[in-house]
Amino acid sequence: MAGRLGASPAHSLKLLPLVLSLAVSATVLDLVRRRRLREEFSWMWILGGAAALVLGLWERARMGLAGWLGTDGEGAVLTLAVLFLALICLDISTRVSRLANQQKNLAQGLARLEKRLSDVEGAEATDAD
Repeated sequence: MAGRLGASPAHSLKLLPLVLSLAVSATVLDLVRRRRLREEFSWMWILGGAAALVLGLWERARMGLAGWLGTDGEGAVLTLAVLFLALICLDISTRVSRLANQQKNLAQGLARLEKRLSDVEGAEATDAD
C-alpha cells in the first residue's frame, strides 16, 4: 500500500541525480548571468553536473567506471567526485597564487613610483628655496 502512495525508493534514487544536476546547472547559469561566477569557471561545474547525471542515471557507465577504478559502483562515483573537487581546488589554488604574485608585483611597483614621486617633490622643494 505504501508503494502506491509515492515513488518507489529505486525510482527516487534515479530521479535524485537528474534533479541535482539540473539544479547545479541552473545555479551555475544564474551565477554567470549575475556575474558572480566567471564563464571560464562555469564549464567545470557544468561538466561535473553532467557527469553526475550520466553516472547517476546510467548504471552501465557507473559500473564501467567502477571496473576501470577497481571499486564498486558507489565507490567509483565517490572517487570521481573527490577527484573532481581536488582538481577544482588545484585550479583555484594556482589562480590564487598567480593573483597573489601579481598583487605583490603591483604593490612593489606602486611603492617605487611613490618613492620617485616623493624624491621629485623633495627636489622641487629644495630648488624652490
